[in-house]
Amino acid sequence: MGSPPRRRSCSSMACGGTRMEWSELPADLVLAIFALLPSDADRVRFRAVCQRWAAVAAFWRPRPWLVGSRTDRSGQGAAMSSFWLSQAGHLVPFAAAVPPGLEYLSSSHGYLVLSDPSAVPKAITLVNPVTGRRIPLPPIAFFKKWHDVATVVLSADPGGATEWAAVAAGFPADRIAYYSSVTGAWTPLAFSAAGYAGVEHYRGRFYVAFKNQLCVICELECGAPPAVIPLEHVEGDGGGGGSDDDELVPGSGRSVALDAHLVECDGQLLLVSVRDETDYNSDNDIGAGAGAGDADVDDEGSTGGGGSTRVVEVHRVELVGDGAVRLVRVEDLGWHALFLGRNQAFALSPSDFPACRVNCVYLLDRQGHPDGVVRVVNMESQWARLEETIYPDDGRRGLPSVGWARRGWFFPNY
Repeated sequence: MGSPPRRRSCSSMACGGTRMEWSELPADLVLAIFALLPSDADRVRFRAVCQRWAAVAAFWRPRPWLVGSRTDRSGQGAAMSSFWLSQAGHLVPFAAAVPPGLEYLSSSHGYLVLSDPSAVPKAITLVNPVTGRRIPLPPIAFFKKWHDVATVVLSADPGGATEWAAVAAGFPADRIAYYSSVTGAWTPLAFSAAGYAGVEHYRGRFYVAFKNQLCVICELECGAPPAVIPLEHVEGDGGGGGSDDDELVPGSGRSVALDAHLVECDGQLLLVSVRDETDYNSDNDIGAGAGAGDADVDDEGSTGGGGSTRVVEVHRVELVGDGAVRLVRVEDLGWHALFLGRNQAFALSPSDFPACRVNCVYLLDRQGHPDGVVRVVNMESQWARLEETIYPDDGRRGLPSVGWARRGWFFPNY
């Protein structure tokens, strides 16, 4: 699709015998009109009217999306479903402007990372569903058919950066691929670790976290490909150096590490570990979440934990020297909420999105299952959460064959 229309000078209108420039309309009126527009396409056109309207529209806070896809049993087709996270805290289905037949892989910097599930080797297309811009990337030829591209993260918005890079991690035979907009090619990086990878671009470098390993991707001199360097854990205050498999978490049972995520929050790099406590009593799963702050939450459609629960642990990553980090336990996220799934994790505050619950983690759980669960985990109490079962909005709810292959959060970029 073509680029959005170029912004032009605002024309004038007649008003009570005098002429008024459109650009002279009060900012609060312009923003109120912008908020009432029915579609993203209208918002893009609105911002293109003139520079002042675009500046005013920048104060409008978009809502996070939940995007998911499923592939039919033949592996030849894909369907997408999309939800707004509404001001009331509920997930509301809507139709996103996503090209048909593509499968959701990840999201980063306002772009959906999509692929054709029938294509071999795997080729990736970046799509901004708001502006319609598409950026095709070359196939990752060294990822074999049985590799699943599980995570793709960009270093910057390709629409505004002169140079940018991307990291793709595969699963289950773990590979890391590095893309540079300068060379226009993917480069294989020699590294292997178990589990899904959490990736974040922080202060000019990519960091990759697996269940038991934290790494940094370093640019090398003399044109050599980047290197994946494992980081040594240094013991420090607040804990942090032990093995994930040996640690106990709150509750009565032993934890099993499931996922690791990296996210930049308030200028800091956070490592978020998601664990499963199998001995947890699910009868208490919702209880602490129905406090005074959640009195307006509609529990209809909520489900229990199914005999297990997810426990979230957060550590701040402190770089203490070449090849070493200290992990400091974080008990409170302050006025922020984290959004974790098959996406570049991100943090929001009420100033970014007023409806988000502060000091909470919005976790997309049961990836690949027919019933995707959204867990909202309150950091003040690991047992305070709301669970909601989410199905593809395609009229075939509940059938095992329509389970979402993956789900991720997406924050639009206008």
